[in-house]
Amino acid sequence: MPKPVFSIIADGVDVTTAISPALISMTIVDGEGRKNDTLQLDIDDVDGSIAAPRTGVIIRAQGGYEGNMRDFGLFSVDSVVYSGWPQKITIGAQAVAAKSLARHRAVKAYPEEDFPTYGDIFAAVAEAVQLPLRISASVADVPNPYHAQTDEDSQEFMLRIGEQIGASVTVKAGQIVVVPKGAGQAVSGSALDLLRVAVGENLIDYTVTQRDVPQHSSVEATWYDRKKNERKVVQVETGQEGHPLLLKRPYSGEVEAMSAAEAAARKLQRIRADATFLIDGTPGAMAEAWATVSGIRADVDGKWRIKQATHSFSATRPYTTSLDCEVPNDE
Repeated sequence: MPKPVFSIIADGVDVTTAISPALISMTIVDGEGRKNDTLQLDIDDVDGSIAAPRTGVIIRAQGGYEGNMRDFGLFSVDSVVYSGWPQKITIGAQAVAAKSLARHRAVKAYPEEDFPTYGDIFAAVAEAVQLPLRISASVADVPNPYHAQTDEDSQEFMLRIGEQIGASVTVKAGQIVVVPKGAGQAVSGSALDLLRVAVGENLIDYTVTQRDVPQHSSVEATWYDRKKNERKVVQVETGQEGHPLLLKRPYSGEVEAMSAAEAAARKLQRIRADATFLIDGTPGAMAEAWATVSGIRADVDGKWRIKQATHSFSATRPYTTSLDCEVPNDE
């Protein structure tokens, strides 16, 4: 097993050597949607002499193995907690770009004539918060009927409109990333690397929860046809049995209603079971990628979508990665 290594740079200064003797653990969460990437440092402060960073300090965290380090990005310290006994300092930080997005609020309309596609909307928001945008073509080209950002921050707005067209909106490595949700795709459209999880190879332990979720034969969404002055309904089949699922929110146009119904139908097909797999530390593990599991049992083995990857570095334990996953109904 290669040797785990990490690097911590605070406000441009490499403090790895200085902090290593007192570091209890470093935990990095790679999440999706509202679960922004986070960093937590637990530091042994046995004699009360450790100088903790102030809030607002920017930390660059890297970790992995010698020859295989991953840059987890920039994090802004937003909490410093002192506790005892024994004395300990816990430093909490959030991804810098995600905080910038969440702090930006605006009231703005995005009519079809000025913003004909969802790509145009995402680009406008990214420009407003001064963050680079990486968006897959299949999402960027979806027609925009009309949208408005009202009493919500820019992160909430982007997540909301992304959900309506089945897109995942995350902030990774200082940039906004928008890709089809659950497709396991990089922005280029190519598949993310499939992560192998196997008994006797890298699996430490696991928990799988199967759920009895409601079944719906279709998803219905309503929209208002202003020309004919009437309410209309679009329907998307799910391939399941049960009553139709009616989305409560009315939509402004047929395209928007259909996109929302299709996204809801895909979501129904994704939620058969949840699982957590604890494996040997894997720097490349990330949310939105897929894991293939083998050697456990027939109804657990197979493909799982990673919702969150938690990387844990410790002074006393090996580097591990915990994968929070879900399995789609069609797997």
